[in-house]
Amino acid sequence: MAASLCEIFEARSVAVVGASKDPLKAGHQVVRTLLSVGYLGKIYPVNPNEEEILGLPCYRSISEIEGPLDLIVVSLPGRAAITVMEEAALRGDIKGAVVLSGGFAETAIPENAEAQRQLAEIARRAGIRVFGPNCIGIMNPETKLVTGFHPGVSLIPGNIGYITQSGALGGSLVTLALSQPRPLGFARFAHVGNMCDVSNVELIEDYGNDPRIGVILVYLEGVRDGRGFMRVVSQVTRKKPVLVLKVGRTEIGARATLSHTGTLAGTDAVYSGAFKQCGAVRASTMRDLIAGAKAISMLPRPRGRRVCILTEAGGMGVISTDEVEAGGVLKLAPMTPETCQKLTTSLPPMAMVCKPNGYVDMSAAAMPREIGEALRLVLSDPNVDMVVLNSIPPTFKPAMDVAQAIVPVIKEFDKPVATCFTVNAAMDETRRYLEENGIPTFDTPDEAVRALAMLTEATFRAGQPFVDVPTANHPILDRAVAEGRHLLEPEALEFLRDHGIAAMPHVLARTREEAQRAAREMNGPVALKVVSPQVIHKSDVGGVKLHLQGDEAVGQGYDRLIEDVRRAVVGADIHGVLVVPMAPPGTEVIIGMVRDAQFGPTIMFGLGGVFVELFKDVSFRVAPFDEEVARDMIRETRAYRLLQGLRGEKAKDIASLVQLLVQVSRFAAQYPQIREIDLNPVRVHEDGYSILDARILLE
Repeated sequence: MAASLCEIFEARSVAVVGASKDPLKAGHQVVRTLLSVGYLGKIYPVNPNEEEILGLPCYRSISEIEGPLDLIVVSLPGRAAITVMEEAALRGDIKGAVVLSGGFAETAIPENAEAQRQLAEIARRAGIRVFGPNCIGIMNPETKLVTGFHPGVSLIPGNIGYITQSGALGGSLVTLALSQPRPLGFARFAHVGNMCDVSNVELIEDYGNDPRIGVILVYLEGVRDGRGFMRVVSQVTRKKPVLVLKVGRTEIGARATLSHTGTLAGTDAVYSGAFKQCGAVRASTMRDLIAGAKAISMLPRPRGRRVCILTEAGGMGVISTDEVEAGGVLKLAPMTPETCQKLTTSLPPMAMVCKPNGYVDMSAAAMPREIGEALRLVLSDPNVDMVVLNSIPPTFKPAMDVAQAIVPVIKEFDKPVATCFTVNAAMDETRRYLEENGIPTFDTPDEAVRALAMLTEATFRAGQPFVDVPTANHPILDRAVAEGRHLLEPEALEFLRDHGIAAMPHVLARTREEAQRAAREMNGPVALKVVSPQVIHKSDVGGVKLHLQGDEAVGQGYDRLIEDVRRAVVGADIHGVLVVPMAPPGTEVIIGMVRDAQFGPTIMFGLGGVFVELFKDVSFRVAPFDEEVARDMIRETRAYRLLQGLRGEKAKDIASLVQLLVQVSRFAAQYPQIREIDLNPVRVHEDGYSILDARILLE
């Protein structure tokens, strides 16, 4: 039976295989670090060529170690590491291994990848859990266990759990957190390296069940199983926050360029949608990741999203306000007229109060007592959920006096307050005093706002349960797959109708006369659209004719369409022309799907028609999902404001659009044969919607 990760983090003995007297070698650094931090367990250097290392007796192999052995740290290359794992398997008591050595699968050399596979297979059979290869492993401040050698790391206990795909960057995150005015300690640290066994997803799940960890920080380069990642994170975020710094903002690639969805669906956009869907909070920078962790670790949970900007300096206040607007998570607090009046009375005459509401520039003339009173008035307002306090105390107004005036006020209220004092040596003592009293400080006003935004997202963004639907077959899809083609539009419309999605009336006309007869029966202006497996983007080749009414216009339109398509696409197999009534006016949106390499079927929503690729104002979520996720997708885009009704226009039927998104997400997950979907445009009316063009591409 494999050991638990907890048993490895709490290892009572460590053998460093490949230990060395050479200070420049990793095997020496690991032993030195364990000794210097005061590891509470036993340390066994292993090197057949040495008698002792750093005062510790050296062993020729791990088989010679007589006492119980929980963990091995391997600093040997390739085949030698495999031999060590074979010896570890024979012992029977080793629970975990950290393989520092590189030169395995990360090289993309087949024999090296095979060596990694062999190493992992030996460990799996023996029940030994492996971190790496190519990693610095783990840290546990409680037992003073460190298997790596990142400089400047102090083992200060705290409630942060780190998971990283980069050892150097992970160590830098820890040191950045420890460099705060009041150091942010941690409970666990793990670098996963090549993930031949222990993965970042498994660690998130393990940390989620660890009561010592209050917030999980993840440096992520990618996941192998995006849907598995979402299942785990959606469960964990219902218990504690997961903050992610995701790098690698690349496009999916040319594989998916036949649809609008494919050209717009960058891997990064899909990850962002997945994070929102499963409740993870994304940070843009290392500093923001630590700032978010600080806010979450130190502050009470906000009751809402309304923030007051209370500032001593106009420039800092404007930066804060800009960040509130740009971030889109928080909004300025609509303080009551009573609060605004009291602030005007208590502050100096040059102060700018509630201009705009939720913004108060106290002016540098405000003294500590006035700042404390202004903060009390703001926090007392029922419409204020949190405060950003910016202060640049001049030489005649000691910063510590300001801090001592605001600390008792903040402690009166159960509301988050983030402070930003000027960053310089003169403020170090003041910032440390504030943080020792549970009030986080930040280097810049925008960083303070982003920290509160991350706290707010962690509070209100609960992970949605992520459950796959069973896969299925459908005769329309089966027939097209057998013939090696995509769905023709009439087939796509029939397929949508089979899944409860309203499609516009349509007739497939194979002759000029059939088109005219269909148009007469529709009794109004019609559109003609070519139906051909060789024509994906119809309008690009003259394959769409609009606003035709009467036999003559329809007949001429039919002839011109056929002629234009044959000229533009030589040899096109034209199955006919689709006749549909012109739809009533409305707001045009796009709903699409692309099959992402990590997350599978992924749904896109945004402003539709010809503007989709121009504005690229779209949102993504992983299929399938429910109505709440669909509403979030719509609200993220500018299309939402149009759908709500602008300049006297009536609101459109958002509820029917939500249902359409949910239905598309379900059948996208149900049928793996579908590669891409483009419903563009979908015209949303005051009551219902019209799908003006439907494109379904198959694998």
